[in-house]
Amino acid sequence: MKKIRLSISKKISIYSIGLISILLVVSYVFNMFFIDSIFINDKKKELPLIVNIVEDFLLTNKKSDLEKYINDIKEKRGITIFIMNKNFKKWENKKGGFGNGFSMENLKSEDFFIKNKRRTGSKILVYNQKIKTGQWISARISLTFLNTYKSDLLYFNISGIILAVIISLIVSRIWVKKLLKDIEILNRKAKDISNLNFNKNNIIKRDDEIGDLGKGIEKMSINLESSIKQLEEFISNVSHELKTPISIISSNIQLLMNEKKIDLITEEKYKNILKESYYTKILIEKLMRLSKLENQKKIEYKFINLNKIIEEILERYDYIELAKNLEIKLDTLKNKYFINEDMFRIALDNIILNSMKYSKDNGILKIYEKDKTLFFENEILKEFSLDNLFNPFVRGSNSSREDGTGLGLTLIKKILELNNINYGIELKNKKFIFWIK
Repeated sequence: MKKIRLSISKKISIYSIGLISILLVVSYVFNMFFIDSIFINDKKKELPLIVNIVEDFLLTNKKSDLEKYINDIKEKRGITIFIMNKNFKKWENKKGGFGNGFSMENLKSEDFFIKNKRRTGSKILVYNQKIKTGQWISARISLTFLNTYKSDLLYFNISGIILAVIISLIVSRIWVKKLLKDIEILNRKAKDISNLNFNKNNIIKRDDEIGDLGKGIEKMSINLESSIKQLEEFISNVSHELKTPISIISSNIQLLMNEKKIDLITEEKYKNILKESYYTKILIEKLMRLSKLENQKKIEYKFINLNKIIEEILERYDYIELAKNLEIKLDTLKNKYFINEDMFRIALDNIILNSMKYSKDNGILKIYEKDKTLFFENEILKEFSLDNLFNPFVRGSNSSREDGTGLGLTLIKKILELNNINYGIELKNKKFIFWIK
């Protein structure tokens, strides 16, 4: 199953919506489970205070003020007050109504209880208290409205979620747009650095973690540019310095070998020195090429046909062909390749040279196209491990028979990757195959 890749803006929107939804759901669940207890506990604190106020009115005989107060708390707070006078068996409401009868001896002062009404099924929180005058005051409030409140709360939560989601989408879009703009700038800067383009125009100015990241990238860019320049100068200087003594060694060894009075042992030593100096010279040249490729900033491409280039390379190494008695089978290449000619010529030179050097004697080297892929196929004496073969100075197990630096495939790899070309190597039936698509 293909993994879905979400952008940062979508992720932030989803996280915001999810967080808001969770908060509202938790709030609603909390209310559903605890609102009854919270409401009742709150009223248990309020009702005794109201009863005390009613008691004060009774003690001071302020009947008109008492009736007004009872009416007010009924209308504003939904609390009903009943008063039972001494020797009466019914609660009397100051508005003219009566409560259900209770025997005086069954009442408990300062007592709370929840009463269920049989006819309506509603619940009432009741608080009874006996005052100094011998009268009883009962404060009552209906709990039925809590069910209605819960239904309203559900509707409110759903509406709140929808509204919060809309606001979240709008706000997150505006905020994320700014955030992504800065991240995109940093992304472009990172890509420029990977392409060894150290321009200083893309850094953002923010006083937060993203701003710190931008400053870090800019500092890294400056340090990398400086280090690469120093490395280029070092490699260039070292290479030029090494070329001179190696050339002197080679020319002097050749002069010594031309002397008439020289024994076979000394001549063999001279040959080994000359061979190693030649190897060192080739190594330096390839290291310089690798260095230049590593720091390649601009590459020009064009369509070219490889037939002529490959024929020229084969002609250059015809001495290997003759020495090993190789059979070269070169098909006519029909496809054109959109590449950098100079760089690709170097890659082809190394591929063909390796194919010829490591072919078995009297073997066959085939160069052909198939399914828009270019193949180089040569016969080898024995199969060997392909692990790490593209790494610098790594050579195949059959390389002991041939001279080499171990940089050929590394150079080829770098050139093909710079030209965005797919490539690979295979071993099949003692045949080494290098393919370029």
